Amino acid sequence: MKIFEKEKYIETKYKPIHIKRLNEEKIPYVIKERRRITSYARLVYFCYSVVLDVILVLGIIWATMNIDKWWT
Repeated sequence: MKIFEKEKYIETKYKPIHIKRLNEEKIPYVIKERRRITSYARLVYFCYSVVLDVILVLGIIWATMNIDKWWT
């Protein structure tokens, strides 16, 4: 199945001369655009979710350590 095959990509900043060389060598290419804010937003969301998960795990650990205080 093709969905499990690995594909190699080269992603770099480029100048118009690079595109000219690719065309001369007849190398297929695709230009993709990405906004930096999207990458930063993904990083912020990932860090936010990690922090919340750590707080949740610490809360569960704290609750299990203090469970004997609830029953008295």
